[in-house]
Amino acid sequence: MKCFGLTREDSPGAGQETNARSPGLSFSMLYGSVSFGAVSVLAYSIWAYRLVPGTAAMYATITAVYVGLSGLALSRLVLAPGAWKRFPLFFATVFIVYALCWCAFWFGLKGKFHADLFGAVAGLAVATWMLQRAFGQPDGFLRLFAVLLALHSAGYYLGGELYALVRGSSGRLLWGAAHGLGFGAGLGYVLFQCQIPPTLSANSKVR
Repeated sequence: MKCFGLTREDSPGAGQETNARSPGLSFSMLYGSVSFGAVSVLAYSIWAYRLVPGTAAMYATITAVYVGLSGLALSRLVLAPGAWKRFPLFFATVFIVYALCWCAFWFGLKGKFHADLFGAVAGLAVATWMLQRAFGQPDGFLRLFAVLLALHSAGYYLGGELYALVRGSSGRLLWGAAHGLGFGAGLGYVLFQCQIPPTLSANSKVR
């Protein structure tokens, strides 16, 4: 997936000098959480206020909001020069694959038998692999996937509990906020770790 030019070496501006530095793990997770959380609230508002009739159309519109905005929101965490132009397109692809996996389990199991969990596992596993490939990070798939799944699930199921308590439009928006905060924190973690040069990762293991 080097065609997306998300590594500093493969980006069109690789020969130019850049002052881009890693923002740090804590900032990456916090920024990812807040920015993706905002996108998630906007997406969930479609469900909260019944803005689109029909289940399939509603899910498609929610996905479109995530696809259109989340990559742009998270592009601040990508260090490659000019990545804000390319990362949104790549992340749109990632999110579409994640959404297709989730919907396949959700609709396939008719919302039963932990369909949302199985869909998340499948979708996040593929998303983790795609992010690793795009950034040229060969190591740590299980760790990255586990953290992303844990934070995504924490936000999603906490949101579900909040919705059960509050209900109505406010409850739906709270679910969207919690889901987005957890999912975004996980994505911030993955993006930070995927941009650590493999040589540095190897050296840190030796130490």
